[in-house]
Amino acid sequence: MNVHVNLLHEDERRYQGLVGRKFIMISATGTGLALLLIVGGLLGYTLISAQQELEMLRTQWRQTEPQYKKFLVQQKIRDQVAAMLGELKGWTHGRLSLHDFLAEIQRVVAPFPIQLDRLSVAGEYTMIQPPPPKVALKLEVAPAEAGGAPVASTNAPPPPPPPIPARRWHVTLSGRVFGEQGQSEVVELAAQLQKTPALAGLWDSVRLQSLTRAPGESHRAEQLFTIEGLTKLRNCE
Repeated sequence: MNVHVNLLHEDERRYQGLVGRKFIMISATGTGLALLLIVGGLLGYTLISAQQELEMLRTQWRQTEPQYKKFLVQQKIRDQVAAMLGELKGWTHGRLSLHDFLAEIQRVVAPFPIQLDRLSVAGEYTMIQPPPPKVALKLEVAPAEAGGAPVASTNAPPPPPPPIPARRWHVTLSGRVFGEQGQSEVVELAAQLQKTPALAGLWDSVRLQSLTRAPGESHRAEQLFTIEGLTKLRNCE
């Protein structure tokens, strides 16, 4: 007769294996702690390295910052000088060379029996709208059902350019003309101001504003005249 005796407690279970359960639990716990230590060490090393690199960068920045600020100041000064030079160049382009202008007026007036009493030059500053940029045409081939002929199309028009500064000059010549042909002489003077090569491209208009007989008695015919001229607009860019 075979008798089986169970020596285990009711809440115990027999583990069938080469390694005990307690050893497995201890090994798993130790492995987990080792992994945590390794990961923590790596994170700590990474953090320390990042802090050291950050401190190195801060040191470099403290050494570089004065030079950078100096560069910004120099760049600002350079931009201001460039803007000033551009503005001066524009004003130079828009100015009227009075020395050459007066010398040419003197040369034109000399042959006439005329005495200039006053010559005034007044500048006028305004803004003008430059012409819009040209829009390029593009040829496209129409579909076959439309005959396949090239069709011209245009791109979207660009926005208009901003206004630019410009100057023009009001010139007034006042004086006296002598002789019976005074009116003809003054009219011819106004025409010569527009024809002479040195001044031909300057004017937008030149006209005789007034011609009157001088007051008082005189042994020769004497008339007072005023000629007004308006120059073309000159952009200041």
